[in-house]
Order: sequence, then C-alpha cells, then structure tokens
Amino acid sequence: MHHISKRGLLGGALALVFVAGISGCSSASTAGTSTQAANSQDTSAECGTVPTLKTTGNADLSSLPADIQAGYAGYPGDINTSNYSTFASKKSNGFVIGYSDSFAANSWRGDVLDRLNADVDSLKADGTVTSLIATNSNLDNNLQIQQITSMINQGVDAIIAIPGSPTAFDGVIKQAYDAGIPFISLAAKVDSPYAITVDTNQFLSGVKVATGLATILDGKGSVVVVDGINGSPASSALHDGYSAGFANCPGISIAGSVEGQWSEAVTKTAMLQYLATNPAAIDGFVNGGGETTGIIQALQQSGRTLSPIGDSNPDKGSLVMLQQSLSDKYAASSVPPVPTADAGLLVTLATLLGQQPKFDTIVGNPPLVQGADGLSSWVQPSWTADDANQAPAPPGTEFLPASELGNFFAKPGPLPTLPPQ
Repeated sequence: MHHISKRGLLGGALALVFVAGISGCSSASTAGTSTQAANSQDTSAECGTVPTLKTTGNADLSSLPADIQAGYAGYPGDINTSNYSTFASKKSNGFVIGYSDSFAANSWRGDVLDRLNADVDSLKADGTVTSLIATNSNLDNNLQIQQITSMINQGVDAIIAIPGSPTAFDGVIKQAYDAGIPFISLAAKVDSPYAITVDTNQFLSGVKVATGLATILDGKGSVVVVDGINGSPASSALHDGYSAGFANCPGISIAGSVEGQWSEAVTKTAMLQYLATNPAAIDGFVNGGGETTGIIQALQQSGRTLSPIGDSNPDKGSLVMLQQSLSDKYAASSVPPVPTADAGLLVTLATLLGQQPKFDTIVGNPPLVQGADGLSSWVQPSWTADDANQAPAPPGTEFLPASELGNFFAKPGPLPTLPPQ
C-alpha cells in the first residue's frame, strides 16, 4: 500500500440534522432495502413537507457551506472521514484511469462514458492523463469484479466505477486500496470504507419528488413506484426516499411497484403488465428517471387517464411529454450525467494530486422543479417527445461544479480545466 492512512477512530458516530423547508405521502413500501428512511423520518412534519433528515457517520461536515451541507440530509449511508486523507500519487501527471460500469442500456450511462472519453482526450494534450480503460459488465457483478481486478493488475493510477451492488465489491475495493489505487464510486454508494463516493443524494431526491407529488395530490391517493434496477444502490435509495416523502401522508398509499430499469421501453412493458392485472385507479406515479414516457404511453395504450408524475431524473422526451400533457401535474429532480462525470474525474485527479479528501462521500444537492414555468425554461425547442437522451440540469442549478469541489479537500489546489458542458 502506498501513502494511504488507516481510518482514525473519532469516538463514535456523529449525527447531523438538516431541516429542509420544501413544500410539496404512503405508509407502505414494497422495494426499499435500506433503513435510512426509518432512521431519518420526522413524524411531526406535515404531509407535503420535506421532513427533518439526519446524516450519520464520524465526519464533521460543519466546515461546508450551508447549501452543500443541506445536500447530505438523509443520505443513505454513513459519511465518514476519508481513508485517502493523506494519499498522494508518486506521479504528478501521465495518469491512467480505469472506468468500470455495471450497465450500459440507458442514455445516462452512455452520456457518462462519452463525457469521460471527451474529458480524457482534452487532458491528453498537456499530459495530465494518458488513457482511459473502460469496461462494462451488463449487470454481472462477478464479471465487473474480474474487470476491476484486471485494472488493478494492469497498474492503473485510479479507478472510477459504478458498482452494481453496495456490498459485493468490498473485497476488490480493498484490493485497489492496498495497491495504492484510489477507488471512486460514481453515483452509487458502497459500504466499503476504502472508496470515495461521488454522488447525488438519491434518497433526498426521492423525498423531494414524493413530497412534490403529494402536494399535487392534495395528500391523498394511490401511487405506483417505478423503480430503476432492483437492488442497485441508486434505485434502493430513491425507493426509500419516496417512502419517507409519503410517510407523513396517511391519505396516500403505495399500491405497488414495478422495475423499469431506467428504460422507457422496459417501463412501458412493465406498466402494461401491471395495468392489465391491476384495474384500480392510480392517482400518481414516481419513477427513477428515463421512465416517464413509458408510463404515459402505457396509460394511453390501456385507455387510462393520465395521472400526475414525479420523475427523479428525466430524459428530454419525458420533459416534452410532461409539458404537453401534465405541465402543472409533475415534480422532477435531476442527476445530470455530464456534470456527474466531470465531478468524478476531478475528484479522482484531486486525490491523485495529494489534495487530501476530507470525507469518504462527496454529495451534490438535488434540485426540485415543478410547474409550467419550470418546464418552459428547462425544455428546449429542439427536443422531441421520442428523445431518450438525458436532459441537462435545470437552468439555475449546478451539480458539484469545479468551483465547489475545493470545499471537500483539506489542501485544495488548481485542477485541470475540462471542456465546456
């Protein structure tokens, strides 16, 4: 192992509490896997209001600006001090970066890979990075572990990954750590203390979308949850967030859930099957992104009335469909792929350059967009209803911009300039 310190013991977990005052409800959940929803719930909050949410772990986040701290509220996992807090690569440039993806069948993952390739190409000019080694396992955790092991054996300088499981990769992450190779988990919280996670707060995003939908429904009705990939960290966190957002709304119940795999085509098929066997009226839907168009098409094909929709990360076509049919009956958040890729790469480079990450998890605060005006400023004239490409961040919001990343490091310094987003 090279230049990586063991985690210090800080005498027990610290609990930070954030209060979010966003207006915007089911007592039952069918697919959540974490306990964060139960641990974070403020039972005194009113239906349609984001409850007080706790953040656990030994990290002291008090040095962060208030708006960045707020993004950690209810995050599904402990926030601890980083095991890379004294790490520095023996090199100052010429880095070889590995990128390990677990899934490729949606536009978000494709956009992340395209952006990483573009970023690396731009950094080759001054020698900061020499190459990107990219692999995909197509939901096969064992294959992904083998691919990461191969990267370690090849001697890459750092690994960026979207693991397919929060726990299955503990061994290979420790292997990378022992080899002096920082492991950056992108948009997927892992349990290993030997990773740095760069993520949005999917749990908080789910809470915000659910409370936004609860406001539209006036606190009553039957809701269906369309999950992403069952068992994946992001999908589980979103599902638990929906449950927490609805928990103070006794008039709202979750009627069921389906797996949409963040795919419009898969969602349409799953929803058609659900609607065929569940004739009861559905008053609203929440989904993990890349699934709204599939929901609307399934409702239309089944002769059902369109119901309000909460979308945690819409594609361009979904926003067009919402603008056309439900412009005042939606709630949406965003996890834009290009800024996510940029943040992951810059955190990787900052760690390699010895800027000393303070925390094992770097989190962006998810936005909430509602109303016709929100859509009119977000949707661009060139977008069409069949456009499955990921929507950019809503106007006026930024996801972990380079100007904010220094807050997460003990010795922040200059970072390479990436191509315009």
